[in-house]
Amino acid sequence: MKILHTSDWHLGRSFGTYGLLPDQEAFLQWLITTAEQNDVELVAIAGDIYDRSNPPAEAIRAFNSVVVSLNAAGIEVAAIAGNHDSAERVAIYSAFTQARGLLLRGGYPTAQATSDSGPVGRQRHDLVAIRDFSDGPLAIAAIPFLDPRLIPTDFTLLDPDDGPFTHNQVVTACAKAAAAEVPEGMRSLAMAHGFVAGGKGSDSEKSLIATVGGTDHIGASCFEPFSYTALGHLHRPQTVRKTETIRYSGTPLPYSFSETGPKSVVLIDMDAKGECSVSLIEVPCGKGVRTIRASFAEVSGMSADAEHLVRVELTDHAPIREAKRRLLPLFPHLVELSLVNLNPPMSPHHRQGQGAPSLAQQVQDFLEVATGAEAAIDDFDLITEAFGEVGLETHDASLVREAISERTHNGSTGTEESGTEAA
Repeated sequence: MKILHTSDWHLGRSFGTYGLLPDQEAFLQWLITTAEQNDVELVAIAGDIYDRSNPPAEAIRAFNSVVVSLNAAGIEVAAIAGNHDSAERVAIYSAFTQARGLLLRGGYPTAQATSDSGPVGRQRHDLVAIRDFSDGPLAIAAIPFLDPRLIPTDFTLLDPDDGPFTHNQVVTACAKAAAAEVPEGMRSLAMAHGFVAGGKGSDSEKSLIATVGGTDHIGASCFEPFSYTALGHLHRPQTVRKTETIRYSGTPLPYSFSETGPKSVVLIDMDAKGECSVSLIEVPCGKGVRTIRASFAEVSGMSADAEHLVRVELTDHAPIREAKRRLLPLFPHLVELSLVNLNPPMSPHHRQGQGAPSLAQQVQDFLEVATGAEAAIDDFDLITEAFGEVGLETHDASLVREAISERTHNGSTGTEESGTEAA
């Protein structure tokens, strides 16, 4: 059978001012076609279906639509809640969807008494679902994001007297219990959402929970009993511990400027014994990301680019008037603009060893840094008069004003019209 592993759709997300939902919907249509063309029988979504716990209606409709389309094509879907999703909203549908081609898991598994042979009072936590496919059954251990601070009283895999617990301890307990529930000799798929030790993050992942010393990094060894483990949370596609069968699919689209590499989904060809052949299918949808660091003059001379979401880092030492508006014709998807060299130079009064500058001298320094030229008399008067109106005295204003006037009169440098826009 073939499985398609994907995760971290973050439906409804925006990238700065750029709304991503149209690109996300294009990805979902591509996903349906790709699954059909590759004879996929199961699509595994490893968490963060939505970007927030209360997603917009159009994001919910997009998810419902892709599930209906996949099911109509004879393809089942298994999905878990991630840290961005509402576990309760996902879990509430679990009982209704399990028999209809959609396996959903969110929140802590419910403890259930069992009549299986074993110790009296033994409990199961409904961690494993067994589904039949063209070449035999598959045991699916779907472990959603589980916040260790919200452990319910009926979760018996950990002794509450031993708490508080880390995310690692909770997931490890669930993975071990799930592995024990898989019938002997049956192939298996684990799904989990979290930061597995050895993974590499990016700038767009939300911290799972407050941790100390990396204690919430999940140990990869707990997933070794499974034929394949589909992970979510980290946005870069990658393997863990250099094994092809414990891996992150990454996001289908870039969600930060650190995600410059190609995006992909994972195609797993799993035989009846659980042996896997793994390959990546690159996602052709959406826009790439690009960071430009240069002066405003250099950026203004570059070729137009409408294919990327662009971040511009201007290296000019003074603000550029209406910089973003002036660059938008070149870069219509300019979502971030900053001035990276605006650290004010040391006050000339400090350099001259005159101690801390007076308020009037600070006004002069501010105007020179802000405009990149000598302070203008009119601007100086406007600011110092405003200070006076609110009770801030600039005792040496006349002396500083006289010095400015003299320097301007001598033509030591011209003045420029100031601009203050930053991204």
